[in-house]
Amino acid sequence: MALTSRQIERYSRQIIVPRVGGRAQERLLGSRLLIAGDPDDIEPAILYMAGAGVGNIDIAASSSPERIDAIAASASTLNDDVAIAHLNDASARPDVAMVIAGSAEALAHISAIAARFTATRWVIARVDAPGRIAVMPSPPPCPRCAGDGLMLAKPGPRAASGGLIAMAAAVEAFKLLAGYSEDSRAVMVEFDGFDSRPTELRATPGCACARPRPGNISGDD
Repeated sequence: MALTSRQIERYSRQIIVPRVGGRAQERLLGSRLLIAGDPDDIEPAILYMAGAGVGNIDIAASSSPERIDAIAASASTLNDDVAIAHLNDASARPDVAMVIAGSAEALAHISAIAARFTATRWVIARVDAPGRIAVMPSPPPCPRCAGDGLMLAKPGPRAASGGLIAMAAAVEAFKLLAGYSEDSRAVMVEFDGFDSRPTELRATPGCACARPRPGNISGDD
């Protein structure tokens, strides 16, 4: 769908960014993003993605549905190009799932979502120490084998750079939705304070995501 004159004006500062442009903005407007985690952690990401023009945003919060309603209402006022809703059983498969975990409650909630959308592109951030982000452009690997302890390790104290990690995860999700990078490698970015170190992320041997699924090109498990 071509951008309207109003949209070109609204997203002009984003469109002029190298390797974004009008086509990437069209992709964003036609995309569906799932954001999951604790309300305090995901609120800035929801507002950022709404302002960026991600057309459909499904929210799966680990608690406080009333708080999420308020956040969604606030984000909706930023941009009428964006539709924001709670994730439910009828929700379509997202183009990208971005999850931010810093509590045991959020991890349990996210694990259930990961089991539902294994074939989706994923960005998973842990904002407890040591902070880390897994970026998975296409399975394998999948969230179930996204690195030792990423989904299962007991949460520790919040990382001093937790807010930075959460927004860095949002940027990675933006890049996947916009087609900003052609690099299909999965990476784990580990944080030491405000320093970061990326390493390639490989599937766990024997994980179901590495096995062919005849007749299932893009659906969920």
